[in-house]
Amino acid sequence: MKHIDQCSVLVVDDDEITRLMLIAVLSDICHCEAAGNAQEAFNFLAVHPVDLIVLDIQMPDMSGLEFCEKVRANNNFVKIPILFITSSVERNIQEACWIAGGNDFVKKPVISNTLKQRAENLLKSKIVADSMFHTGYDDPLTGMKTEHYLMKEVSEHLHYCQINNQPFSMLLIKIAGIHDINEHQGFHQGNQAIQAVARVIEGQLNMPLARCCRISGATFAISLPYVSELQGLGFAGKINEAMGNYLFSSGTKLPLNIRFKSSIASCDGNSGYNMDELMGQCHASLAANPIGSYLKSGGAG
Repeated sequence: MKHIDQCSVLVVDDDEITRLMLIAVLSDICHCEAAGNAQEAFNFLAVHPVDLIVLDIQMPDMSGLEFCEKVRANNNFVKIPILFITSSVERNIQEACWIAGGNDFVKKPVISNTLKQRAENLLKSKIVADSMFHTGYDDPLTGMKTEHYLMKEVSEHLHYCQINNQPFSMLLIKIAGIHDINEHQGFHQGNQAIQAVARVIEGQLNMPLARCCRISGATFAISLPYVSELQGLGFAGKINEAMGNYLFSSGTKLPLNIRFKSSIASCDGNSGYNMDELMGQCHASLAANPIGSYLKSGGAG
């Protein structure tokens, strides 16, 4: 589990002296970064994950309350705890902090130990929440990542590629026929078949940052950050060849009527696609125009 000294805090305050004081205090417990206004903070968050935002409630151009509301409206930042720094703790100010989406506040003049304690409490809560969230990332059958990981972590890879105007490709692989194995030979044999397919796929994952997730049954998604469609097609060809060789190998114990299909979808930095849209393209292509298809009972299609 992550430790507090490994956490990163973003301090957002337009007053340089206050900003430096907050950083000096919080640097005793974790790593700190700073932004002088809301726009600087958004620019930083777009490329750097943080574990806590310490936010001045009164700033020019965009107040801390407005900034907090925008953070809570963004799916990429919504789970980051926010600690307000405020000169007033009157009831209407407290209520405004809670309504905007704040998690806690510290009154000015800031007492160092109070700031540290409240920051530590929020960081500990986030560490526990992240740990519980990540327990759903590993598939116990294959050891691969899950759809949960795909939609959260891989979505962030897609986002980073887009803001840096880099390509991103997604390869979808589906093995049909596992249901028949489960029905006629038992789930143990079906699980062994899925594990065997997973090993074949993993044997080809030699590209930097490539991740394979088992998203359901015998359907796998391989994310390829910074990989163009042409490069992705080349990688898909290697996967297809390896899977075809495996299915038709004399030593393979998989039964007949096992079908392997694959498809690919790619986007560039200007597309604005999210993960749901990219996966939708993959599924549509898989149904209408797969780039590779093998049927063990009859040969390559």
